[in-house]
Amino acid sequence: MVRLKVIFFFLFNLYFVLEGYSQNFKARFQAGLNVAQVDGDSYGGYNQPGILAGISILRTDNTKYNYGFELNYSMKGSHKKTTEIDPDPFQLRHTYICLPIFVDLKNLGPHLKNVRLRLAISNNLKIASKVNFGFGWADSDLKPWELSGIVGVGYQLNKKIGFMIRHENSILSVGKPGTNPDFYKVNRTALRNRLVSFVFQYEL
Repeated sequence: MVRLKVIFFFLFNLYFVLEGYSQNFKARFQAGLNVAQVDGDSYGGYNQPGILAGISILRTDNTKYNYGFELNYSMKGSHKKTTEIDPDPFQLRHTYICLPIFVDLKNLGPHLKNVRLRLAISNNLKIASKVNFGFGWADSDLKPWELSGIVGVGYQLNKKIGFMIRHENSILSVGKPGTNPDFYKVNRTALRNRLVSFVFQYEL
């Protein structure tokens, strides 16, 4: 947590330094909801909710695209829906610090002036990961690092406020499925995070 505070402090100070040199750099606060699943377990559906929150710094002087980077706190994972027939729980919960580098394509057409198309690649550092097979929470053995790709569509409501829907997927494996067919697809060779994010953005 101390390291996270230091990173946020550094980025906020970086923004003010950049602002002193050019008005083309902007900073935005973002917060929203993730709905996630994990490819490679035995349960489909975006059933695991989580928080997404962070800041972004971007350059906006180009008429066709913006580019920049973000620092986000992001919760991912998987959640099995229990039934009377199958009451055993199964949950995977992962928390990451994410550093996406992005390009936002803009001015997509005369009727799409407020629409943005985002393409990004993100380096994600795992800070917590737990699994529950019905016997309580235990640490999972997911890899400490994730590389993911992001595609998003955003809409700018006004100069300060925007909204974006993003789809994110692990590019590389975040771990190996277990050998229990009740919880994992044992014919898979890898686990991958998959999630949709609904993000509110506010320009600072």
